[in-house]
Amino acid sequence: MERHSWQLIFLIAFLSIQVNINYAKFTFADENTTNVPSSEVAVFYYPWYGNQEIDGEWIHWDRDRNNVFYPPLDISSDYYPVLGAYSSMDPTVVSQHFEWLRGAKVGVIITSWWGQGTREDQAVSLLLDIANQYGIKVAFHIEPYSGRTAQKLVSDINYIYNQYGQHPAFYRTTDTSPWSKDNNAKGLFFLWASGFPDFDSDQVEPDYWQAALDAIHAATNGGLVIANDDRADWINEGHFDGLYNYATLNLDESDGFLWARNLPKGAWYVPSVLPGFSATRIGTNINEPRLGGETFDQQWEAALGTYIKPNMVTITSFNEWHEGTQIEPAAESADNGMGYTYKDYIPLQPEGYLDKTRQWVEQFQNRDWPINCPLKIQMTTSSDWTTFGLISGGGWLRPEIVSASPEATYAGVEGDYFLLLQPLARAQDGGEVEMAIKVDFVLSDSNGLLKFYIERGHIGSTQIIIMDSQERTLKSIEWNGINPDPRNTLTIDIPASRLNCLQPSKAFLPALQLLLYD
Repeated sequence: MERHSWQLIFLIAFLSIQVNINYAKFTFADENTTNVPSSEVAVFYYPWYGNQEIDGEWIHWDRDRNNVFYPPLDISSDYYPVLGAYSSMDPTVVSQHFEWLRGAKVGVIITSWWGQGTREDQAVSLLLDIANQYGIKVAFHIEPYSGRTAQKLVSDINYIYNQYGQHPAFYRTTDTSPWSKDNNAKGLFFLWASGFPDFDSDQVEPDYWQAALDAIHAATNGGLVIANDDRADWINEGHFDGLYNYATLNLDESDGFLWARNLPKGAWYVPSVLPGFSATRIGTNINEPRLGGETFDQQWEAALGTYIKPNMVTITSFNEWHEGTQIEPAAESADNGMGYTYKDYIPLQPEGYLDKTRQWVEQFQNRDWPINCPLKIQMTTSSDWTTFGLISGGGWLRPEIVSASPEATYAGVEGDYFLLLQPLARAQDGGEVEMAIKVDFVLSDSNGLLKFYIERGHIGSTQIIIMDSQERTLKSIEWNGINPDPRNTLTIDIPASRLNCLQPSKAFLPALQLLLYD
């Protein structure tokens, strides 16, 4: 009885909060063509919430793995929704979600999907119907449900096509990838936790999924499957169509989104940006402060700053309230009636991240993208090891090793430099090794300087030849000296005009040509 009394108090307080919440409402009927949502921006969406009014029980709001909460005011989140502890099966709530997303110019939701017949699966029909009213499409985030396997992935995607593939809001694209080269309209599927079939399984390597991906690509409906990883071998060995990161925390302590530069040509680059991460109420110590919206801005800038135009930018998330990554409006100064005051978005308004999303979508749509210069780099060394790297002035993308001496013990790409090794004894005998790399190059400033470096061991020499796509020499460099510094490095400045990449006004202009040669 005592518990029922304080729950009644909570309910009264909850209703008062709802009455006093104000938020901007997007009017779909009054929009013009400038408000058309972008199919290149998507948001991860979670349709797993339930309440007593709609579902007869609390679902997700009332517990996590370790704690119990007491909705409607006491929920398993560090934040509290403007809409309260809602049900994902409530058409009014879902309509408001899509109205907000349409106003933010988000054109795709990627709905969390936990297997055939699950609650998240049962929510799909409602999502499709309401998404269609707002001109938004629905793709699928295939989660690591118990029993997920490579073969189940094939049957799951076939099931999704059979159940939902004919709906007009079902996302399809004619875009291609290295493993899906036809231009048929196909669905888009994201595979979360790709390194594990499910949470009860041992970790797997990319080739675990290869046969399944081949079967999906060969099927009548086809499909693009994007792996949750940042290693390029998930494309080459797993036959995935692209990569997404879902969440990258602490950008200043990591390589951020630079993994995009090593993707094979044609593979989908799908960066995921988030406004922050806060999950203390469910017992997680991971924290990424929102900094009044600065974190969201930094994530977007980093995702768009790799010199590679994303095939799609995904936002983590619209409504993952447990982890505090949501951009859905959060109430200001709400409390649970038990002494906990929820976080909010101040100094932003409750709908502030929707506003920011719209601004970034428009920047993405109007951004100038550098055109790639195709180059070939020939490295030859008689040292036991050598590297060739870029310090500043541009970036190289999508490196491909086209040849390497069989005597080389290693010939490859390490982050932002190329590394070539041979046995020390062979180098001491005067042996040489070489490798050739094809790479796309972009300029930061067509009037600036490109700064490169060569580093090698203290014996022999290294020669670098930079060629255009027709294998005409643009620059030849040799380093056979000894630098007194601890690292035996030679730095080289080359005017960017030597690679006079025509700067386009938009990313889709025709490919440039190199104009000036030695």
